[in-house]
Amino acid sequence: MTLAGEGMSQIVRSLLELLQRRSYYSGDLLFSTEILRNVTDTFKRATYIPASDDVQKFFQIVSHMLDLENLEKWEDAHQVAPGAALLMRILEDFIHFIGEAQKPFQSFLTVTNNLMITIQREPVSAVSSDINFPMKGRRGMKDWARTAEDKLYIPKEVFTIPVEGKCQSSSPSKIHTFVDPGTESETTMYYVIGAILYRTLGIILPGPNPPAVINSKILTVTVRPEPQPSEPMVVVELSPLLNVTTLCASFKRHHLRRLCLLYEADALKRSHTLRKYKNVSRAVANTMPDD
Repeated sequence: MTLAGEGMSQIVRSLLELLQRRSYYSGDLLFSTEILRNVTDTFKRATYIPASDDVQKFFQIVSHMLDLENLEKWEDAHQVAPGAALLMRILEDFIHFIGEAQKPFQSFLTVTNNLMITIQREPVSAVSSDINFPMKGRRGMKDWARTAEDKLYIPKEVFTIPVEGKCQSSSPSKIHTFVDPGTESETTMYYVIGAILYRTLGIILPGPNPPAVINSKILTVTVRPEPQPSEPMVVVELSPLLNVTTLCASFKRHHLRRLCLLYEADALKRSHTLRKYKNVSRAVANTMPDD
């Protein structure tokens, strides 16, 4: 199975070279999305962890695909399939695959022209600290990431131990166990926590039905196994692209199903606001493909 994994790494390198030429069509975006899904699935089946350089190339591919110069291509592609939304799912699967191979308490950060990604692996029984994203003090930050006003805060209390009886590895949102001989027991369980700030995805995603406006960057959080918090304590602040105040609170209960609330600050004083923006939440959620 090592040969299969090495073959997928070579495909990643070749695909990045092709995308860097910037001479492709809308159908190529969907085809590239399918290639990335097959690459991720093959890596998982082969239990092959790609080299860090190939991991970076994978993220660079996604970033190139999400360049705004591809906007018209994505509009054409979305007549056939919700490719950008599928790309989000593939990216999250890849993040968890890479995160499962990290050492406990190890963190990973990458910033491209269109993505900022962090990955952490923490013991379920002892998440070390609150999650704050993005971390702007890191070296090598792109200007857009360093100046972004978008914020994610998850207190470590959110990461309560999952309920007994839900510890099956058959579902990607359930418990995964890892063994490091000499340091970890077979029953040790870990959270893989991934956060992604998309610079351009809000513009590229196909429009929801009924129509709604996505007036910010898109920030997603993915945690496996799924925590069971006693109360919703996750705070997400997204800076608006237009001249309104927008906040998006996202909590992932099932794979790729999100709750997104958008509102204007002044509108909160009106009694119909909650009902109105629940409808917007459903509209935004309708852009996501079913599992």
